[in-house]
Amino acid sequence: MEEAPVGKQVRLQDLPADVLHMVMGHLDLYHHKLLRETSEELKQISTAYILHHHKAYEVAHSEGLSEEQSSAKRIMLQVLRTAISYFSDEDSESDVAISLLHFHSKEAVFYNEADHLGKFLVHFLILNEQAFNVFSAERLKLRRLHYTMAIFGLLRQFRNFRILGFGKTFWHWNVEVELSHTFIGVIEEAKSSFNTVESQRRIYFISILAELLFHEKSNQNYGGQRGLEGTLYTYSIQPNSKAKRTPRMFIKFIVDGPQFLLEYLKDLISGEEDPQNPFVLPPGTDFAIRVETRCLKGPQFVYYGNLNFNVLRWSELVE
Repeated sequence: MEEAPVGKQVRLQDLPADVLHMVMGHLDLYHHKLLRETSEELKQISTAYILHHHKAYEVAHSEGLSEEQSSAKRIMLQVLRTAISYFSDEDSESDVAISLLHFHSKEAVFYNEADHLGKFLVHFLILNEQAFNVFSAERLKLRRLHYTMAIFGLLRQFRNFRILGFGKTFWHWNVEVELSHTFIGVIEEAKSSFNTVESQRRIYFISILAELLFHEKSNQNYGGQRGLEGTLYTYSIQPNSKAKRTPRMFIKFIVDGPQFLLEYLKDLISGEEDPQNPFVLPPGTDFAIRVETRCLKGPQFVYYGNLNFNVLRWSELVE
């Protein structure tokens, strides 16, 4: 008797997209992450599915729900969208997708909106930082530029945001801005390598900034602390304060780079450049960016240092 012919094995990625999406919709966090590691093709299909699912989630919370039900969630999603929209390269898209997997996991239902937002951004930015160990200098520069653009985008959303002025020396260009009723500082910082401290400060600065924006848009006075492994940051915002003495935060961006990049960043922070317009960083464009903060604090705040850090150092381009 002849044996029946063996049929061709069907690969997951050969299934119709709607079937694959149905399968992904039933996977838990652990198994979905395993599926993404199976092949680059499945990873790309998964990324497209996750981003589509999150977009539908955003739409669901922008319409069809009562104002009371949807307001906090909608504000949180708006701030999240602002923060990640500048990370437009392909590698960042994958990091956004894996972070959104955690964002939509079953455990996340126990978070309030501010914590949910903060945890997502910390997870995303940790991935963003880890990738620099294997990325080329060109990719590193692109991501750090996107990071700076994201900070500018968040700052411009604050209703108490004010540009104090621009400056230029032979060595660099700078812009200083103010956020009134706002405070971010360092309480304690673990003894770590310089690169580790810088990385943590980049991660938590933008995460805390986004959380403060959420509270301001929600019209809530708020003060809190956040940190990891022996490092603790303190922060607050008081949009409703009538006190004569409230905290104020000054942020200075110091940039050394070619003139076209300086002009672009100036237009971006001033609101004269549409952030939706694509910006192409030509290969070989070197630059360095540093952030320096100082706070004038109300009498109730105690802290031990300002949150200063380098977005990108010259030495990182040759390491």
